[in-house]
Amino acid sequence: MAVHILHVSKTGGTAVRDAVRAERQAVGGRLLSPWGPIRIHPHGFRLRHVPKGDVAILTLRDPLSRFLSGFCSRQRKGAPRHLREWSDAERLSFEWFSTPQELADALAEPPGTARHRAEFAMNSIAHLRRRLTAWTGRPAYLLRHLDKVLYVARQETLDDDWERLQELLELPREVALPDDFVAAHKTIYPYDLTLSDKGAAAVREWYAEDYEVLRIAEHLRQGITLPRVPLRARLRSLLGEGRVASRVLLTEGVLQPRPRGDQRSKAA
Repeated sequence: MAVHILHVSKTGGTAVRDAVRAERQAVGGRLLSPWGPIRIHPHGFRLRHVPKGDVAILTLRDPLSRFLSGFCSRQRKGAPRHLREWSDAERLSFEWFSTPQELADALAEPPGTARHRAEFAMNSIAHLRRRLTAWTGRPAYLLRHLDKVLYVARQETLDDDWERLQELLELPREVALPDDFVAAHKTIYPYDLTLSDKGAAAVREWYAEDYEVLRIAEHLRQGITLPRVPLRARLRSLLGEGRVASRVLLTEGVLQPRPRGDQRSKAA
């Protein structure tokens, strides 16, 4: 048995990973927990890769906040901690949209050039194209594999979650998260990031399944027992029909519907 720390991009995972890595190096390269050795993974390791019997720790974040952070991070090419050049598609996206507000507003437009460019950018900019579901799987998948999840931290409450993780993993109290922007790979915002109502609604709709994942994670964090996934939802999830599966989960009462304010009007 082992504990796997998944690195979900732009959720505070760098800080958690670096703190655990520093302690592992301090004790000679092997760090043990009550659930076995602690293993740190790069971005490519997902919940589906966790072996049977092992458990995972994930850090998640509100998709709207993650969208803003991811846009600004890639606009700076990851600096100051990293320097990763834009892909051709990213370069074109940043030529079209110089701020996340411009991108969000274009995503709220009806079908046409602006909307097409926005969807292209959302599928091209590295941190934006990878949804939380890339790591957790779609909502129905996550519900079927909650036994693999030891703890879900949130970027918004990371300091408090780190204290909880220290208790769970039996890490020394002196093991601390990095507190400077570069080491923690925190995003530096060069301008106001307030989105328009229509832009925020469009981004929330784009990441609709991520919000469903967050709702499941919050139930898990609060210790609320979740019902088993209905058979129809499991089958549809296996077929890749995540949106249909989510509708089934809603009708079965497993997931709660999003508030109307989170959905973009069809007339937009």
